[in-house]
Formats: sequence, C-alpha cells, structure tokens
Amino acid sequence: MKKDGGFTLVEIIVTILVIGIATASLSSVFITIRTVQTKTLYYDTAHRAAAREIESLRNDSYDSLVAGQTIIFTNDIPSVLPGRVGKAVISSPSVGIRRIDATVTYTFHGNIKTVTLSSLIGEIGITQ
Repeated sequence: MKKDGGFTLVEIIVTILVIGIATASLSSVFITIRTVQTKTLYYDTAHRAAAREIESLRNDSYDSLVAGQTIIFTNDIPSVLPGRVGKAVISSPSVGIRRIDATVTYTFHGNIKTVTLSSLIGEIGITQ
C-alpha cells in the first residue's frame, strides 16, 4: 500500500489547538500590559496634578493660605482621569507653619483611587 504525503485530520486539529492556546495566552498578556499602562498613566497624572497644585499654592504668599480653607482644583486636572476630583486643604499644625494636603481622586475599573501629597510652608520659607 502506498502512503500519500500530507497531514492527517488529527494533526491539523492538534496544530489548530496549539495555535489557539498560544494566541489566547498572548492576547491575555497584551490586555494585562495595557491595563498596567493605563493604571500607571492615571496615577502619574493624579500625582502630577497634586504636585502642580501644591507648587501653585507655594507660589502664593504665605498670608493668602488660611487654615481651614479648602481649594477645589478639579478643573486643573487633565480630563484623561475619569471621575476626577481635586481638593487641597490648608491647615496650621503649628505657629508660623501652613500645611497643604492636595488630594486627587479618580476611578479605575470601578474602584476609587486616591493620591495625596502634603507640603509644609513656613513664614520664612518652604519645607517639604
């Protein structure tokens, strides 16, 4: 009996299954990478917005920062952050010192994320 060259049906099915599993694994990796990139972008954007607000308030005069004051800076946060809210709270932990707590909240995959940065500003200078 003469054997013809070529692939059997079983070999073709096994090959298709192996390629399918490899493709599914690779797509899973790409989805995970994209999710991590988006999470990092959102965190970096929130961190930069809070730092920018603190720097802006540092550039104001010390006397313009009133303890108990809350400053909303949501409009200054890039729109790339979904559900973004920016708030800076001024306090006075001791005489001659103002503390700024800048908080940016946003949503990521339905979860609320928060980034808070703090800085101290003194009558005679700035401290971190």
